Amino acid sequence: MNKEHVFPEWLVLRTGTHKTGIRWGPKANVSALSVTLPLCIKCNKDFGRELEAPTSRLFDDIEQDRGLSDDEAELLIRWMWRITGLSWIACNPGIGYTRSRNLRERVLLPIDALRGRLTLGVAVIAGRHPNSKDWPMGVDSDTKYDAIFASGVFSRIAMMVVLEPFGHLIPPQFGKFRLAPKRDSLHAGKLFYPPTSFKDDVEAVGLTVMASSLLSRAHDELAVAVAEDHVERGPGLS
Repeated sequence: MNKEHVFPEWLVLRTGTHKTGIRWGPKANVSALSVTLPLCIKCNKDFGRELEAPTSRLFDDIEQDRGLSDDEAELLIRWMWRITGLSWIACNPGIGYTRSRNLRERVLLPIDALRGRLTLGVAVIAGRHPNSKDWPMGVDSDTKYDAIFASGVFSRIAMMVVLEPFGHLIPPQFGKFRLAPKRDSLHAGKLFYPPTSFKDDVEAVGLTVMASSLLSRAHDELAVAVAEDHVERGPGLS
């Protein structure tokens, strides 16, 4: 076994939270680099190679208005699931990630059955509020049954992963991109250019938190409605 950072080291350094600390559960000013979970060595390496390294480059592309391809949008979705999944596991020790898949399967295996139903919302922050000592780094989605919706603000980027029926609940400040039903080489070019629509991090976090509360409830209600019985462990059905 190895230790996996819930928030990857490259993101902690990017946001400056290694100096200021974060709130983790009931504790404040916790060193972001100390928030870890035990993880098998193979999973740790696979997450780093297949998710973290390429996602760190995508952050540069988004912030510098170089856009995202369809495949890159999917990668960002998988990365969001990794962040929210590890946060779920940390807060719910001993409870399975979902009834059908573990976290490794969720973020690394093909998602073809779900792909065309996913919308990615992304918005960029223009600058940091004068009172902010670091850039944001936190998960704002809070679902008990659903493992699809994910949201948060990380560095200069606010993001949401939303099921298609709830796409209209994404705030207008976010650019929206719906994944193609299947991967296709025709979608390799840059297709999605998220807008810089938040003046500062305080505005971005406030709106993302507010919208995430509504979206979390909506996704949980759907998850329970489509289940054969009520979920006793989760967070999700898919």
